[in-house]
Amino acid sequence: MASRGKIISGLRKIIVWYFSFMLVLLFIFSLQYWKIEVFYKEKNTPFSGGYLYNPYKDYSKKTLKANFHAHSKAWLNLTNGAQAPDEIYRHYKNAGYDIISLSNYMKISRDMTSPDYIPVYEKGINIRKSHQLVIDSKKVTLPEFSLFQNYHTQQQVLNKLRLNGGLIALAHPDLMKGYKEEDMKYLKGYDFIEVLNNYKTSLNIWDAALSSGNPAWILADDDCHDINRPGCSFNNWTRIGTSVQAKGEILNALERGCHYGVRNPDHNETNFLDSCVVKNNDLRVYFREKTDRIAFISDNGAVRKEVFNETFAIYKIEQTDSYVRVEAKTGDELIYLNPIIRYNGYQLTRNNDYAMVNSNLTILFRFLALILSFSILLLILILNKKYPSINHPVFRKDACQ
Repeated sequence: MASRGKIISGLRKIIVWYFSFMLVLLFIFSLQYWKIEVFYKEKNTPFSGGYLYNPYKDYSKKTLKANFHAHSKAWLNLTNGAQAPDEIYRHYKNAGYDIISLSNYMKISRDMTSPDYIPVYEKGINIRKSHQLVIDSKKVTLPEFSLFQNYHTQQQVLNKLRLNGGLIALAHPDLMKGYKEEDMKYLKGYDFIEVLNNYKTSLNIWDAALSSGNPAWILADDDCHDINRPGCSFNNWTRIGTSVQAKGEILNALERGCHYGVRNPDHNETNFLDSCVVKNNDLRVYFREKTDRIAFISDNGAVRKEVFNETFAIYKIEQTDSYVRVEAKTGDELIYLNPIIRYNGYQLTRNNDYAMVNSNLTILFRFLALILSFSILLLILILNKKYPSINHPVFRKDACQ
């Protein structure tokens, strides 16, 4: 019986020690929320105006193939990346890619062999994968809000990223519901949505953002963590409508939306966009090869028109269409064009203004976060007093004697 009592006592101490350890971690993470900001939830304004913005106005048929999301070994191999950077560059270059960017967590990588290398890093360490890809930033923004995230924490992160420069993409936004469709009505300050990703397709998030008047352009990436793993690379890519492989030209084309996303699980590139023209409210798209289906998609993801077995299609943009985007299917390949957008003819409204902070609610929530942190700390002290760690065999002075 004495032996059984010792076992039960030992198990209890291990459980208490583990629980105390988790409480310490929870206390540390809770400190991040002392600086939380709460914003007024002002809805973005849908696209409007008598003019139509065509991102493909200066499109070049000679395009560049890009992947902006791949992971290599980093941080002493603590993060999820199986190969060295050089192996990944070589892997994609041999497959015909013109632009290969590593996007390691919280680390800006460099390719010293390429003066036009475009640096990218993935920001975010949190439970629901609410991450961002930051393109061409000179500085890494440290992670915050590692437990839960909502509209307010996401907006605060985007504001901070915008201050540090670079182009911002919402990474795999529908993965684990990292971003919610409802919040797309309010979020501001980002440039792209990674619609195509090995782990999740986020067309619903994209249409929610566009329907709310945020001209977020598409990105299509592998998010590859291991080039030797079957099906991990060459599935999704971004085609950029410029023939000049120079960093400035590429970034300019991306900012204008002069690119499109492609998904093909067979890795082969079946079709290409030849041109996308808007004239007198007629949207005309031409593809190099015959497509199985061309679809015109408008507000809230509604299909306005479908054309089958053609290389081209025409759609008359209605006054009720705040945007129109095109999807083309050829075999297993899907091409997603950036949207044609209504605007005032002078400047494309980007809804990139900073959201306004609600000072009163910010003070209240910071106070509640403070109370939560000290409540956790108090619980840790109570547990330590009732079950002092010095009685645990690991911490006894005579444990090694």
